[in-house]
Amino acid sequence: MEAAIGRRELAARSFGGYLRQVMLKTLLSERGWPEWLGGLLLGLLNVFFVIVALKPFTIYTGFLNWGQTVYSALGLASVVGEPRAHPLAERTSVGDIGLLVGAFLAALASSEFRLRVASPREYAEAALGGLLMATGVVLAFGCNWGGFFSALTALSAHGFAMFVGLIVGGYLGSRYVEWKARRLLERALEAAEEVEVGEAPAAPQRSAPAWLKVVAGVAVALAALAAVLYVSGPRYALMLLLGMAVGAVIQRSRFCFATAFRDALAGAEQARALRIQLGIALGVAVGATGVALLKMLGYVDPYVYVKPASVLGVLGGLLFGFGMVLAGGCPRRVAEGNTVLAAALATAVASYPFLIKLREPLLEAGLYTPVFLPDVLGWAGSIALIYLVMGVWVLALTYIAFRRGLAPWG
Repeated sequence: MEAAIGRRELAARSFGGYLRQVMLKTLLSERGWPEWLGGLLLGLLNVFFVIVALKPFTIYTGFLNWGQTVYSALGLASVVGEPRAHPLAERTSVGDIGLLVGAFLAALASSEFRLRVASPREYAEAALGGLLMATGVVLAFGCNWGGFFSALTALSAHGFAMFVGLIVGGYLGSRYVEWKARRLLERALEAAEEVEVGEAPAAPQRSAPAWLKVVAGVAVALAALAAVLYVSGPRYALMLLLGMAVGAVIQRSRFCFATAFRDALAGAEQARALRIQLGIALGVAVGATGVALLKMLGYVDPYVYVKPASVLGVLGGLLFGFGMVLAGGCPRRVAEGNTVLAAALATAVASYPFLIKLREPLLEAGLYTPVFLPDVLGWAGSIALIYLVMGVWVLALTYIAFRRGLAPWG
């Protein structure tokens, strides 16, 4: 009897330890989370953000706020305009800060934070990418989040315009990346011929202990939370926490829009791009369903985040899609220590307050018209259209992968 009890206790302890081990490996392993799970969580978080902030999660309005704040401090408010709120009291800005902090904390916890320094040419290319992205946002009324993901979530037709542009821009970016890779390989082969045999390898870089990195990340997160609570109160602190959750999910699932559109039709990471596209489709479907219910029930204004749509949105998506390839990826990589992408982000923040003024004559010329899908198709028809477009897109990419002998769902 005692032996049987002892075995049961041992089994319980072992199973509990097994569960803890599996969860830690899943949450913090370098392999990361499945892309479909990342997309599903991002769709849900977008709905929660609408509940708290009364608007979808977006990016570039926060960048506008940051740029205007800096320029106002430099006495240039008359040129770019005054920021409409303190960076810790503007909804999109608070979400952006949360995204970077959450991705930073997740990168530290999984030992994936490493500072990366590059050549001047890479920084120049990233800066050009940041400029193109900011220009694309002006034309498309949002980035890959605000102009596509959250746009469709809000049932705004401008999301479809940028979707088309992102596909084209990402494909052109993949062609450029392949051309650049060939050039680099040729130069590397030439340089290898000049390296002397027996050259000493570079000394390994020392890294701070893992526990110290986690403590630093938690300290940053708590400081940001305390600052937002002090300046803006609990509601904005909740927006910050949701932004941190977005950043953590993006970092853990490697949910990179740049990869998704760069390699969707062709590229070295085409199978992974397809997995991210599946996550995007799931996130859009879940987000659109949730936000549609909130709008139908009158919790938020039905026309919240319904932006003007135009063929210029396709051009904006193209510029943004190509620009994010030049920039080197998604914002979460800044939180992982990528200084190249940090240069692209800084360029976008610096240029956007000036570039957004280009939108005014376009609006005055009547080149844009806001289209709220339920006004045209009804609520059910709008949701069905979004499901159909996302499903057909993923199915088409799956067929391309099949024809090329890839195993995208492996």
